[in-house]
Amino acid sequence: MMRIGICDDEIGELERLGRLVEEYFQSRNLLCSLRAFKSGDELLLAMGRGFDLVFLDIYMGLEDGIAVARRIRELDKTCVIVFATNSRAHAIRGYGVRALQYLIKPIGADELNAALDLAAEELSSRSSRSVQVANRQGSYRIALDDLAYAESKARLVTVHTRSQGDIRYYDRLDKLEARCGDERFLRCHKSFLVNLDYVDAVVNNKALMRDGHLVPISISVQKAKEAFASHVAGRSPWGNT
Repeated sequence: MMRIGICDDEIGELERLGRLVEEYFQSRNLLCSLRAFKSGDELLLAMGRGFDLVFLDIYMGLEDGIAVARRIRELDKTCVIVFATNSRAHAIRGYGVRALQYLIKPIGADELNAALDLAAEELSSRSSRSVQVANRQGSYRIALDDLAYAESKARLVTVHTRSQGDIRYYDRLDKLEARCGDERFLRCHKSFLVNLDYVDAVVNNKALMRDGHLVPISISVQKAKEAFASHVAGRSPWGNT
């Protein structure tokens, strides 16, 4: 079930978009959890419950939707963000919130359905990507989204995950890095591999993880900061607009 939040200060647009979303899921016999918000503050207060997808208006009275999106990214690195805007002239590129798409108001059913299809593909792709490791206790499938960071000591690799706790097995960290094969993962130290989705900041020669742990950095600190900044900014899905 996809968890969706819609944020728009125009009540009519909020209700219409909600109906279109519900029609999309009903037509496909799928379930969704849908919540509507009239302001960015309301949405941010609810982010702790977790959303897979958020539709966010760029202009909401005095509120700046881009600023709200930045705060969302601080709270949740993986939530899919789709912007709504009244103007094609508004350039999203460079704002650093890694939005999946933007839609021009008034949003039609075809445009919304295409955005939901794209979001579903993105979420499915993320959840299906994983690595498998084994130790004496058994075999473990670890989703890349769940892998916060890994460390190695005397060939004992400890994988720190969000939902499965710590998983330990004997192997080389190089092999895990190669199997991840994802630009989110940074080999910041010969003994540490971090998922940049779980890094809150790069401070001096340490990576501050979301759980409060400090991971040492032995590569160039400038290189680590650039990798983190690039990851946070992401790529614009609209080319050079």
